[in-house]
Amino acid sequence: MRSIEAKFIKSEVRGPQLGAYIHLAKAVSYQGFSRKNIVKAFKKLMPEDEFLKNETSVLIDNLETLTNKPVEVEISPK
Repeated sequence: MRSIEAKFIKSEVRGPQLGAYIHLAKAVSYQGFSRKNIVKAFKKLMPEDEFLKNETSVLIDNLETLTNKPVEVEISPK
């Protein structure tokens, strides 16, 4: 969690004009965080006026997708 928060703060300093969700997305991207850690960070770092309550699970699902490293797929020649 501390790592997410530190990355979030760095992102905020570099781009103060961006929203909190963008900073959180940058903080978790390709870092391999668990859903549990993402949820904790989301609850701690996201202002409640930036999202609707019914959007929470969709936003967290998106962050969970971002935290996973892309899978390399090898395409075999025909």
